[in-house]
Amino acid sequence: MQKFYFNRRRLAITGVVLIVVSALMGARIERAFSDDPITEQIQKYGRAMQLVHDNYVDTISLSQLNDAAIVGMLGKLDPHSVYMPPKTVDDQGEQFEGKFDGIGVTFTLVHDTITVDSPIPGGPSDQLGIRAGDKIVTIDGKSAVKFKEDEVKKSLRGPKGTKVTVGIVRYGEAQPMDFTITRDVIPIVSVMAHFMVDPTTGYIDIGRFAGNTYDELMEALNDLRAKGMQRLVLDLRDNPGGYLEQAVKIADEFIGGNKKIVYTKSRHIEFDDELWSHPGDAYEKTPLVVLVDNGSASASEIVSGAFQDLDRALIVGQTTFGKGLVQRQYPLSDGSAIRLTISRYYTPSGRSIQKPYEDGKYVKNTTAMAAQSEEDEDNFSHSFDNAADTSRPKFKTAAGRTIYGGGGITPDFLVRNDTTQHSTRKIWAAGVFGDFTQDYVQQHIAEIKSKGDADNFVKNFKITDAMFDDVLKRAKDKKVEINTKEFAIDRPWIAVLLRSWIGRQIYGNDVYYRIILEDDHQFQKAYNELDEATHLAAAFK
Repeated sequence: MQKFYFNRRRLAITGVVLIVVSALMGARIERAFSDDPITEQIQKYGRAMQLVHDNYVDTISLSQLNDAAIVGMLGKLDPHSVYMPPKTVDDQGEQFEGKFDGIGVTFTLVHDTITVDSPIPGGPSDQLGIRAGDKIVTIDGKSAVKFKEDEVKKSLRGPKGTKVTVGIVRYGEAQPMDFTITRDVIPIVSVMAHFMVDPTTGYIDIGRFAGNTYDELMEALNDLRAKGMQRLVLDLRDNPGGYLEQAVKIADEFIGGNKKIVYTKSRHIEFDDELWSHPGDAYEKTPLVVLVDNGSASASEIVSGAFQDLDRALIVGQTTFGKGLVQRQYPLSDGSAIRLTISRYYTPSGRSIQKPYEDGKYVKNTTAMAAQSEEDEDNFSHSFDNAADTSRPKFKTAAGRTIYGGGGITPDFLVRNDTTQHSTRKIWAAGVFGDFTQDYVQQHIAEIKSKGDADNFVKNFKITDAMFDDVLKRAKDKKVEINTKEFAIDRPWIAVLLRSWIGRQIYGNDVYYRIILEDDHQFQKAYNELDEATHLAAAFK
């Protein structure tokens, strides 16, 4: 057998060498970590936090300090990378998930009192007979007067099956009435209204792109088709966006074929994506005009941008907001989250939807906004004329029309929002219109309903001189200075507004929209361009 003998000196030397090598490797590893920019900055931040904690003159909350540091960090990136406290995370999820548990009313705080705008049809409050105009003065026996909006939601919402008792003051009733309501799942509606404008023209307003928006839209489209719809005005004004997946499904319903709807680009290839349409949908040839404005953002811009780039629909209104950044939400350990921008949206032609920003804030007077301000109302926009605009990048639609980038979607026909006189805005801000309509409905709801249905109301209900006098008296009682000339200028619009508000409280949202569109110049332009949209739809391949 071979024997192995160990030289003690050599073993000792070997041990020293191993120790030295280990030390050198450890030094290199430590240096490598210290050279890492993230580790270095974390160490710097930790040192600063420790100094504040140990030496600052007052007692402070480290949690609040840490939240402020995260807010400050994200604030240097872009306008949509944000820190979300736990409560905000919950509220945001509810806003787009499409449902919540509660009693089923929409409300307004009028003079510190919870006033029911309308019960949600079929909801628990509606089934108990709670009406528009009812004032909720107590909740579970405690005064609810002077509640803030958050307090109202916290008190009235709760798990399905739980109960809450509300005390209601109603016009014509001598004593408050108590209603014990069993909470239920309440849908958050994203299709705000749908109805027939004329025997062949449908109108749909989408208020957001929530988890159930596509299903709601299909239900509305199928209902309108059954009523004879052959062409459509789709209203995306003041739609802040929402789920990309819902926007793509809705665009696909009208586009069909195999066409790119939107794509994203990022620093990291795993965040890059392309989303395409599919053939076989029912509304691929329906003539379509889309309404947008400065409040149309994100998913609204994806839909309208795809329609415009592919020459599928006409876009009417004002240049959209210009939010073309994609966020991903990352949860943190305490229930808060970071919503971080990871990529950018691009329309099929390659236009970036995003308007310019610097140091986390939007830049004022962008070229897109300047171009819009120079447009003449009702003129063809850059999409429909050949006027040169060297300040903005040029793109081509599928049919070869020139369109321009620079942020947002510039409509094919620019029509500015209707404006009101200063005196009218003061009356509105003082709550006069709201007070008048609430009181009028409470006093006359039975009389109005006895005269007919919603169609009869839309066609025949008028705002009388006596009603205008009541509005002016209420304004004077609130010390609102009234310019009679300005009031006379806006009188036709005020009549439409009051009719629409009264109609909504009695008959619901569809009646509100049917009336308010009567004096809506943007809608009227969209309606007048439906013949052109018919030619566009026929040529679409």
